[in-house]
Amino acid sequence: MSAAPSKDPSRIQAMFADISPKYDFMNSVMTGGRHHAWRRVAAREAAKDLAGGGVALDACCGTGDFALAILREAPAARVVGTDFTQGMLRVARQKIAGAAVQLGRADTLRLPFHDGAFRTATVGWGIRNVADTAAALRELARVLSPGGRLHVLESSPPQGILGRLGFGLFCRGVVPWLGRLLSGSKHNAYAYYSDSVAAHLTATQFTDLMQKCGFGEVALRSFAFGGVTLHSARRAP
Repeated sequence: MSAAPSKDPSRIQAMFADISPKYDFMNSVMTGGRHHAWRRVAAREAAKDLAGGGVALDACCGTGDFALAILREAPAARVVGTDFTQGMLRVARQKIAGAAVQLGRADTLRLPFHDGAFRTATVGWGIRNVADTAAALRELARVLSPGGRLHVLESSPPQGILGRLGFGLFCRGVVPWLGRLLSGSKHNAYAYYSDSVAAHLTATQFTDLMQKCGFGEVALRSFAFGGVTLHSARRAP
């Protein structure tokens, strides 16, 4: 792992508030639109936990795409989406428009829900930004019902030759420049993106951490030559 950039909460909030109006556009530019397909795979996994209905948590929900993807796969379910940046929630509320999604501001390290409140939980491109990854995983385990599953979709440092080459050329070179050009970010948000991905746990390391934080049956899927991973794991009974 590379040296981690600062994850001071006030800095993270200011950065995401700054880019929230163009967040969806930049995601599509940077992934060639593939983020929709990756999110759909994760949403289908979450939908397996919601047979017959139930309530899902989408933590670090951003602009609401993951919550809506879950509803498309599990129409009888309800989704609670939380994020600690009001600008992102503002964009999400414009999208929700009457869907069965309840949005609220909350820190993933201190979720305002009772133990075992949800049958499934998701985090899409957010776990990398929390100040304490292990504490966030333990908190997510707490609000899951026994046997409930967590699905974490995240950019991660690829380990294969092609993945490392692509990361070096695109994420380290193109993304920061493109982000400054297209997003107008005043906080170097896309330089932070590249640095935080490089410093994030590898897929194997994240699997090990999930197991230490109360999860078992960890399954891993990789996309984009290992640059994006989906970890699905079950809370221990």
